[in-house]
Amino acid sequence: MRKTVGVLAAAMLGLVTSMTVAAPASAAPSLRVHSVQYHPNGVNDGSGTFANREWLQLVNRGKEAINLRGYTVHNKNGRTYRFGDVVIPGKGGRVWLRSGAGDDTARTVYWNTAGFVWDVEGDKAFLRNRKGHSVHTCSWSYVKGRDWVRCPVNP
Repeated sequence: MRKTVGVLAAAMLGLVTSMTVAAPASAAPSLRVHSVQYHPNGVNDGSGTFANREWLQLVNRGKEAINLRGYTVHNKNGRTYRFGDVVIPGKGGRVWLRSGAGDDTARTVYWNTAGFVWDVEGDKAFLRNRKGHSVHTCSWSYVKGRDWVRCPVNP
């Protein structure tokens, strides 16, 4: 009887330990692509001003601020933006990456292109950390009349 109780106790301890150590595979990333305004309606005049209507928004749902230095965002064609010394606050902090040209601020950074980055026919935004590991992705397909997408938490 003692041996059976000991074996059961050891088995239960192992089960509880494995349940508390393992993180759920579907855990939402704290830093992610929240939404993308791609190819807004109108004609691009090539100045970059109109391209600023196109943006990608990052959100940090974690508790701590994250310095994005070395993080990258790129599209399905490999067009890449590398963040400088930009800090995104925790607890819902947001940063916008605008496609056009401008002076970076604490909340808005600029890709400094004269044209659009995101393909209206469908595209995919990849967010990678400074080591090149995927943090989050967001993809979309063409939908008539739509030029904005809110990204799923777990794509």
